[in-house]
Amino acid sequence: MKMLDLLRLLLLILFVSIGLVHAQNAYFPSSGTVTFERKFHVQNYLKRNYLNKPDLDTWERLSVDNAVKNGPVEMLTHHTLKFYDRETLFETIQEDYPANYRNVTRYNPTLTDSKTYINFKEQEFFKLLPFGDEQLLMKDSLPAVKWKYTDEYRHIAGYDCRRANGIIQDSIYVVAFFAGQIPISGGPELIHGLPGLILGISVPSLNINMFATKVEITNTPVYNVLTKKKKVVPESKTAIIKKLKETVYDWMEDKDFKKRLQSILF
Repeated sequence: MKMLDLLRLLLLILFVSIGLVHAQNAYFPSSGTVTFERKFHVQNYLKRNYLNKPDLDTWERLSVDNAVKNGPVEMLTHHTLKFYDRETLFETIQEDYPANYRNVTRYNPTLTDSKTYINFKEQEFFKLLPFGDEQLLMKDSLPAVKWKYTDEYRHIAGYDCRRANGIIQDSIYVVAFFAGQIPISGGPELIHGLPGLILGISVPSLNINMFATKVEITNTPVYNVLTKKKKVVPESKTAIIKKLKETVYDWMEDKDFKKRLQSILF
């Protein structure tokens, strides 16, 4: 063997050995807390979903015009996703919001004050929902999400994340970026099903983007107790939808109620 070929072989062995060492030392966390910033692009959402409606009644148009004139361009909320082994807990960080948020809160297509717990081993979730001055606790099996992988990558909160395009609730298009280095198939709200923790999502139809700003590695267990109120007991998705339709949203037409459900089941 020529000297040059021998040197090339030795270098190849060296590079392979270094790669194996790095692979053996790679750290794949299974517990921690992710902090998310959620942006709801208010003005774009109102213009697309309300102001272009020819049948918008006078009162609703005045209300939307006021929201456009006096509301913010976008609403920022912050959330945490705690993950431990095969469980996750997503909740909103309580904070003081600008006064002009009140002008557009009713138009937010998602609930900002719900809590969502997922147990991937049991393939079920609990979702705590506001119900006037009370609360409802939904318990049901995990909804299916259809994903298609892409070759696009983005660096988010210190992790290289791969993009996947998905369909939730059978019709809502969502873009997700997941970190394969964090081996749990969870994400914000009920968005799940990828081979790594979801650190970023975009939902064009709802004008919502949510991306991780920080990932902290901890060893804190996740619990499925979402409320201290003992009277709040788990109910099926079907039972809660029926209750909402007959009470809070009894004035809504079916098509509007189905659209509202998108936020409740998000």
